[in-house]
Amino acid sequence: MKASTPETRLPFRRGSVEYCLGTEADHEAVYQTLLHVFHGPDREAFLGALSDPAYRPEQRLLVKVDGRIACHAHLTEREIRYGSVTLRMNGVVWVGTLPEYRGLGFAQNLMRLADERTRATGAVVQALTTRMPRFYKPLGWGVCGRSTFGQTLSRNLPQAADGVVETKGGGWHVRPWRQVELGDLMALYDMQFQTTTGTTVRSEEYWRWLIGRRYAHVIWVACQGDAVRGYAFVKDHRILEIAADPAYPQALRALLGRVRAEALERAYPEVTINAPMDHPALDACRSVGGKVFDQDAVDGSVSMYHAPDVGRFLRAILPELSRRVQDSGTTTPVELGLTVDDHRWLIHADGKDSRVEPDKLSRRHLALSSGTFVRLAMGHVGVDEAANEDGFVASTATALDAARILFPVQPIWRSPLDAATA
Repeated sequence: MKASTPETRLPFRRGSVEYCLGTEADHEAVYQTLLHVFHGPDREAFLGALSDPAYRPEQRLLVKVDGRIACHAHLTEREIRYGSVTLRMNGVVWVGTLPEYRGLGFAQNLMRLADERTRATGAVVQALTTRMPRFYKPLGWGVCGRSTFGQTLSRNLPQAADGVVETKGGGWHVRPWRQVELGDLMALYDMQFQTTTGTTVRSEEYWRWLIGRRYAHVIWVACQGDAVRGYAFVKDHRILEIAADPAYPQALRALLGRVRAEALERAYPEVTINAPMDHPALDACRSVGGKVFDQDAVDGSVSMYHAPDVGRFLRAILPELSRRVQDSGTTTPVELGLTVDDHRWLIHADGKDSRVEPDKLSRRHLALSSGTFVRLAMGHVGVDEAANEDGFVASTATALDAARILFPVQPIWRSPLDAATA
């Protein structure tokens, strides 16, 4: 079976093998399959995933052999930031096949069906975390999004006795958050990460669900009087996410001081801070002699992205591309043709007249694979690095100049809180 055409309809049966969408009746069988393949998740985590505000049973793609689930993939539904725009994303999780059915192409076919489901549901990009990038690269995926974090000795963090820092504006106090402060957390998150590509757009319902998963053992808030100016999700010696109002930098110091006190009390010699490269918490880590890591792989796992429909992806990011051209001060319009796996598009960036035209090119054009395209378009690599990848061809030097304006290198970051839920 080759599930690679938009005409594929599910369920699709070939002999004793059926490709189908999940139903509520499949949940227990899905759970048992995941236990056999991955030795997890535990039942509480599995049931918690079912309460995801965006969850629907048909997000699961299944292969059944004689009625038994042999292969599984789950497509979560999220929105992520891309500069000034948001993109609908499918997180691809729990892709696995029972040992006795491996080598039959089931997982590859499910990934092709995942592409079709993404097109059908209107999402424009997919993301996953894997230890097997070689499996996904031939399917058009590219390693995209680095793990960035800082590590420093606990005692080197800014000192703030019990989290209280005296300033001219009054005393600071750090304490566990309260349910009524959810709106403050939401506002601080958007303030801190509103321009960071890859961060998840969180609704209030999603926030409540995320906190209910209890990935952190404590959520600290830094307050000046009754006003909440910053927060930190902390798990043991790891800061999973930290945000503060830029107008109150002392809030960040107060939070780090409280984390320092707790780490020393609990005998954690080192603290890890997860944050994008341009986050002030990593600057604080550097200032006290800590190390900052920016790498593709952590413990053998990498982040990967894929754009199943390049044309739809380009139309979704077009307002951001137009903004980049305007900010660059270059003469408009900027045109760039793209040939991605034998399909052609022309980007015409010119303010309100910006457009993406299919089956067209210009004198300035690039030819590249879909994996290289998503790495370049998301900002994981610049055009000069992309030019060294297999299959990359530029028609002219001015095509490279146009690509530098449209697709600059930028941090791509997902909070560990969101990555844990895909």
